[in-house]
Amino acid sequence: MGERFWRFYELMNRGIRTFTGPAQIGAGYAEGPDVRPADPACPMCSKLMSLHTIRRSNDQYHATRVLCPR
Repeated sequence: MGERFWRFYELMNRGIRTFTGPAQIGAGYAEGPDVRPADPACPMCSKLMSLHTIRRSNDQYHATRVLCPR
């Protein structure tokens, strides 16, 4: 049973690949390493994130809150 399924799977893949082509890997150009800033700005108030308070809950029912400085 397993070998018949595998042959069917390969046959279907060969047919699909004629339309879709091979898998696309990467962005299509040379990518550099992801360099993140040491202290990024808040997307809501534009102040440094180190000045913010992040309130996390221990359960999955309450969302994480970011409290902007006043």
